[in-house]
Amino acid sequence: MKLRTVIVDDEAPICDEIEYLLGQFSEIEIVGKFGNAFDAIAYIAEHKPRLIFLDIQMPGVSGLEMARKLKNVKQPPLIVIVTAHPEYALECFDTPAVGYITKPVTAEKISAVMDKVFSLQQPQPIAGKAELAENKIDVNKICVQAGGKIVPLAIEEIVLVGVKDKDVFIRTRTHEYATAFNFQDVAALLLDRSPLRRNFIQVHRQYIVNVDRVTEVIPWFHGTYYLKVDDLKQQQVPVSRNRIRLIKEIMGLK
Repeated sequence: MKLRTVIVDDEAPICDEIEYLLGQFSEIEIVGKFGNAFDAIAYIAEHKPRLIFLDIQMPGVSGLEMARKLKNVKQPPLIVIVTAHPEYALECFDTPAVGYITKPVTAEKISAVMDKVFSLQQPQPIAGKAELAENKIDVNKICVQAGGKIVPLAIEEIVLVGVKDKDVFIRTRTHEYATAFNFQDVAALLLDRSPLRRNFIQVHRQYIVNVDRVTEVIPWFHGTYYLKVDDLKQQQVPVSRNRIRLIKEIMGLK
């Protein structure tokens, strides 16, 4: 399911720039752009988008006032504050803000805040998951597609799960498969707490890896890392900033 997103800024070019930069994320759907808080609040109350990019200084109701109002709704949206005034950062703590971007807005800033946003999205359980848990049935296979056939694949064979052009692929050491499941469904299956799945970790919004199949940890720029995995293509997988500490602990890195 798409993350329905609204952009609120009294400067139209900035709304357009944020929309353009968010275009790199297939999970995002821009459902509205507004130049003032009044129109935005009315839309949000009716349509309940999940994510708001919100300017602070706007005529009439300020972004901070709007964020505080949204805090009181039944299911507050996630809010990313966008402003040219970093001194407002402390005032954002009593709002549903999950991120803070200072202008000018760049691809790097958007990418960093979206890593956090995606990490807050809990995967939806697949159909039948509750019944399986209730009956203590531990599913140990996942169906994949190969040569026009549906093939049950043992979970322990999986090295990497990823998304490419909105399609989910699953790789072992020797094959790459398609699957009818979406990424959230696969995540719900692989990231539960059973012993069979304890070695699967979502390291990026588009990748889940079997840490037992990591062959190299590659330091990158600005304290980031890539993981090389022992799959069919020996792929190097990026690690989101909010997963770096976990990966360091698992891999025994200082």
